Amino acid sequence: MTDTFIESTILTPDVHKQELRASIEPLTKSDGNLTLDQFFALMFNVLEVANPELVFAPAYPQYLLPETREFSKTMENPTALFKNTITYMITREEPGSLGGNNQPFGGATRELTPRHREAIKTSDEKSRSFHGQLFDTLVQFDIWALTNWEVEQLAIWFKRFMMSYRGFFKEMGISELLFWWRGRDDVSSKLKNSLHVRSLVYFVRTEEISYEDDYNLKEVKIQISEST
Repeated sequence: MTDTFIESTILTPDVHKQELRASIEPLTKSDGNLTLDQFFALMFNVLEVANPELVFAPAYPQYLLPETREFSKTMENPTALFKNTITYMITREEPGSLGGNNQPFGGATRELTPRHREAIKTSDEKSRSFHGQLFDTLVQFDIWALTNWEVEQLAIWFKRFMMSYRGFFKEMGISELLFWWRGRDDVSSKLKNSLHVRSLVYFVRTEEISYEDDYNLKEVKIQISEST
């Protein structure tokens, strides 16, 4: 009888961070508008510089989930293996408000479908039409740490980070970014993993841009042949 060994990778925080880094292309400039996914990718790259030891990931990495090998591995020596982590999730998304009342989720008029923004002539035969649609979104950032003191300090740091970089994110293409509310301070009851967590919710307004090429027909020649 031959023993069979199956090789697998346990994504502890350091390995998880390397996997994320390899999957996200650096953003150095904006094309004018950022989608929500591009905003998260931009945040990942900025946080890599602002706080290199921090893990920033979609909810939830395996090492935060009890009864997984990743969590068990990390908790064998948490002070050495665990990395302070910020996870994000979308808790609400609606079509954006239009007109004079463009308050978050406000106004009776919503941009329910993409609307024409502009048309650019690309050649004598073609032009390009751009359409956009606004979206109002609430994003919950959950901040994880081993101790109550560490998580509180990290939550304060993250609020200051978002305030400091708000102008930068808007310059890169986010339509609006506002602090919305802070959730109850608690040891994690959602995942029951004994880690300390703080929840900060932000309002994010984005604009999804799409385009299509139009053909400018000047004339149509039709030749009809009659058969006898």
